[in-house]
Amino acid sequence: MKLASHDGWAPLLLSLCLAASGCGGSDSGGGSGGEGGSGGSSSCSLGFLGDPAKPVELEVTVRGPDQISKKLEPGGEAAMILPPQGGRVIFVGVRATNIGACGVELTGTLRDKTSGQIRVDGRTTNLKPTGDGWGGSVDTDISTFSNIPVCPNQWATTDMFGNTFELEVSVVDKEARTASAKLDVVPACSEKEHEAECLCQCKMGYTLGQTCN
Repeated sequence: MKLASHDGWAPLLLSLCLAASGCGGSDSGGGSGGEGGSGGSSSCSLGFLGDPAKPVELEVTVRGPDQISKKLEPGGEAAMILPPQGGRVIFVGVRATNIGACGVELTGTLRDKTSGQIRVDGRTTNLKPTGDGWGGSVDTDISTFSNIPVCPNQWATTDMFGNTFELEVSVVDKEARTASAKLDVVPACSEKEHEAECLCQCKMGYTLGQTCN
């Protein structure tokens, strides 16, 4: 999915979310400020992607169990992955053009369509150029993705797996160029070696500390 931007204003999604009840997630991201790294440090020299006279274009990607990202289509499957910190997250990335590559604010929000409860992760990252005027998250660096925490599931009104949730993704560069995309996704326990634990932790009504066989 590609969406054009609305230049001149920067979405306050993350700050509004942090003030709302039921908001989970973090504003994180360490790593390098160099090519494709997170942190968006002043040493970044990646420059501008595309044409500054045109609106930002955005594609949403999702990183799979094979550690490769792909374009996320409306209604598509979003893999829930076991991250280093435990639990389950959805690694949501972007491809974008007509935007500054350095110090981009990336925010991903997953919303329960019944209750309105959300889980969110925001971070500052650099978009690695791909040679075609576009740049994006780097498959080998999970800090360049929004790591949306979804399990243990103590927040959703349904099982996380096999049900439809609303995903919203936004990017804002240092000059306040911005774009956002909103689409329905279906989270899935896609790691076969961790499937049983995922199905347990991501079911509705999971209790923290519950034994998963």
